[in-house]
Amino acid sequence: MNILKQYQDVHFLSEKAWRAFMDDIGLTGSRNRQRATEAMLYGSLMNHGFNLVTFSDGAGQFNVFAHAQCWVHAARPLEKAIPVNDHQVSAQYWCLTWFWDIYRHLKAFKASPSDEKAARIRLAFKSLIQTQTGCSALQEGLSGLAVIEEELLMVLDHLELPLHNNLSESQIREHVKRRKISGGTKSESGRQSLDTFASLKKTCRQYGLSFWHYLTDRLTGSGTFPRLADEIERAARWVSCGLKTGF
Repeated sequence: MNILKQYQDVHFLSEKAWRAFMDDIGLTGSRNRQRATEAMLYGSLMNHGFNLVTFSDGAGQFNVFAHAQCWVHAARPLEKAIPVNDHQVSAQYWCLTWFWDIYRHLKAFKASPSDEKAARIRLAFKSLIQTQTGCSALQEGLSGLAVIEEELLMVLDHLELPLHNNLSESQIREHVKRRKISGGTKSESGRQSLDTFASLKKTCRQYGLSFWHYLTDRLTGSGTFPRLADEIERAARWVSCGLKTGF
């Protein structure tokens, strides 16, 4: 991608102009063109003041840009540890109690942030991950928390971030259950069809619309049912991303 460095100050007014530019400089291959396009879009967002942060349950494919992680998923290694004596039972209870206490303080911080509260939360997290429990499974869990400390505490600098991704997971839970029961589809076309209709149904439900009426309207061509894109755009005008009270 070194070939693009000399064009950092060039602006493109349309997708057609961008594609023509790639043709002019001899940028070929679908993968190279895709990577160049992604880099151009990312650079444009940065130039316009956007600070991109991704949020996930720790899946590697989402570890791009600045990356924050889900607290619910981060707690699972501690919860899955199997204590073998009373001391380890107490250690697990203490670790989980301390972990969720920090979580509650983070929720309070989002509602009323201050430098003092942020410092206390960071100190509490340091104390948790430095604890010696005498249980190898718990120590592995705490070591895992230490690795993703910055990603879990990124919310201290980005209040718009949620603390968990349960809302996103609930959107695909039904689809995943059906896939497990049916064993998937026999072809790529079948998978795309299933994914498309599952997404349409979930979107209709999300906005309080009848999926059956949506299908009837589209199949008959009556044109009386609203466009889902319009519903999404209308909702996006007043919903502040990441600031919903459910987080």
